[in-house]
This record gives sequence, C-alpha cells and structure tokens, in this order.
Amino acid sequence: MKNCPCGTEKNYFDCCGAFISNQKIPSTPEKLMRSRYTAYTQANIDYIANTMKSFAAENFDAEAARVWAKKIKWAGLDVVKTSHDSTKGMVEFFAHYYSNNKKHELHEISEFHFEEGRWFYVNGTQFNERVIMQKERKIGRNDICPCGSHKKYKKCCG
Repeated sequence: MKNCPCGTEKNYFDCCGAFISNQKIPSTPEKLMRSRYTAYTQANIDYIANTMKSFAAENFDAEAARVWAKKIKWAGLDVVKTSHDSTKGMVEFFAHYYSNNKKHELHEISEFHFEEGRWFYVNGTQFNERVIMQKERKIGRNDICPCGSHKKYKKCCG
C-alpha cells in the first residue's frame, strides 16, 4: 500500500484518496488542505477547482494550474499551524517541490469557509517563495533522485 503524499504516513486510500474520489468529505480545513496538496501532486485540477469558492474560484486558471502541477516534482508538505471554528478556518503550511532541478519552498496561509455542509478554500496569502540552495554536487545517473521519490535519478527527474 502506498503512503499518502500529504505526509500523514497513512495509506493513500484511507487518507486523501477517500476525499479525492468523493467517497468522503474532509471534516476540517487541514484535511481539505492536505487533500488539495495531494491533488496537485496528481495534477488533478478538477478536484482543486471543486474545492474552492469565492475569491479563489473567481481568479483560478485551471489550465495554468494543470501545466504548472505537471512540470514540477512534489517533495513534501509541512503543516505549521491550523485552527478553525464552525464557519472559518486557517492552515499555514510549507509545500516543497523541485522545478528545473532546484528545490523550492512555497509558504502559504490558506483561508477556508464552511458552506453547504463542507469546507472550501477561499483565499490564500503566499509569502516569498524561495529556492533552497543546495551544495553544488553533480547527480549521477544511478544516484537516488534528490526529489525524494527514492528512484534512480535516470528513471525519475533525469
């Protein structure tokens, strides 16, 4: 069984897979945010679009999001802080990914609203994205890929 990309170390189908396949509805903003991260790792932009409302939905470019999600290699999610009451919630997180063989870190505080019996992503404040500088080292074809996939570089990002 495969672990969920969201970082909970649960089986994918017992975690975000149940939400993405519409078998369950995320019961908290954090669960919704984790499932949205997982959907991005799959370039499942339909799920992303269906879980947003308000300002986020009005300004969402699905095709640009799909192109972006397909060209990067996701490397992990760290949830820093989460809180919610019965109608509003917040999740602060760092999403790690590789683009052009450079590690990036996306820091965001996401806002969620509870409407129609479920949580929706409505807005996010992104902080300066940064490229994580790594010691310059040539990656060999048979080395483990630095993206975190545990595959050989030649079979992954190489």
